[in-house]
Order: sequence, then C-alpha cells, then structure tokens
Amino acid sequence: MQINKSWVAIIEIIIWIFIFSLWLVSIYLIISSSINLNDYNKNQIIATNLAREWLELVKNLRDSNYENLHRWDSLNPNLVTDYTLPVNLIQTWVYYKVSPNFSNVTTSFSVKLDKIVDFGEWPSLITTKMKNYELCLDNSNKYVYNSNCISAWLRKSWFYRYVKFEELKYKNAWWIDVVVNNAYKVTSKVIWYNRWYHDTFLTTIIADYKRL
Repeated sequence: MQINKSWVAIIEIIIWIFIFSLWLVSIYLIISSSINLNDYNKNQIIATNLAREWLELVKNLRDSNYENLHRWDSLNPNLVTDYTLPVNLIQTWVYYKVSPNFSNVTTSFSVKLDKIVDFGEWPSLITTKMKNYELCLDNSNKYVYNSNCISAWLRKSWFYRYVKFEELKYKNAWWIDVVVNNAYKVTSKVIWYNRWYHDTFLTTIIADYKRL
C-alpha cells in the first residue's frame, strides 16, 4: 500500500516538533535548576555569616562583662543593677536576640541579649511567632530587627536569627553525662524561607575561662 507523501512529511514535522520541545524543556530545567542552586548558595553564605556574626557578638559580651563587672554571664549590663539575680543572667534553653549598639559611645557595653518570649520555629509560624526574631534590611543594607518590616526604610530579608545556650556536657568513664560548670554551648541559628524552608547553624563554647 502506498503511503501519501504529504502524511509522511506531516509525521516527520510532528516528530521534530516533539524532539525540539523536549530539548527546550531540558534547557529550561537546567537553567532553572542553576538559578535555584545559585540562589540557595547565596542565601547559605549569607546565613552562615549571620550566624557567625552572632557568635562573635556573644564572645564580645562575655569579654565586656569581664572588663566591667568581673563576671561573664550578664544579659544586659547597661540596664541591670543586681547582677546576682538569675533572671539577669544567661539561662539555658532560652532563646535570645543579640542586640549590638556600637553607635552608643556613652555605654561600656555594646552588646546585650534580649529574651524571645514567644518562640516558634516552623514555616507555619512565619507570620506569627517567628516575627519575634525576623531580620529586615535597612537603607544601608544592614540586617536589623523589626517585627513587621513595614517601615518605609525597611525591606524584608527572608532571614530569621536567634541564639540558644545549653549546658556543656561530657561523658565520664561510665558514659554518664557530666555538666561542666561555668560554661555553655552556644548555638547561633539562621532560618530563611525562600520557596521552601532552610536553616543553618553554628556552635561554639563560651566559658568563665578566667576561673575554670
């Protein structure tokens, strides 16, 4: 049976269109994946640096406490008069915002810790509890705290940042946890939600090293 040549040509065109479409889709997927990967890597670098910045500020607070109070674990030395009360000292399993104040030259302390009263950490809480530690960008592209990022000079950054203090422990010969006194494990965590949920964190140890 003889096949009409026009039908053969149409079938060939359809096949070539299909192959070309697959090629275009493949190119689009590669470009899209590359853009998403670059975006993730950029945010990962920013988040890591934001987490590292806060660990340095916590160490700065510890050193300022030493210099001015002869102790190491005060939360907000500029506002507190009784440094013996536990409420004025760093507490474990409490979430904090680190607030630098380098512009105020009248104070001996450039860093303080503010407790996050209503803490939450999950994508469903971004518009509620996570607002308590949301970061915004100001006109100088500095990351600052603002609960809504609605001011004319603030822009959303998609980043959320906090620090947490835990007891420092080690295993003894019987594999029992032993708490190290006058020392904390500090975790600085940064979360961002761009397309989906991401987080990164860094840890360090701070201690009353002059008295250990």
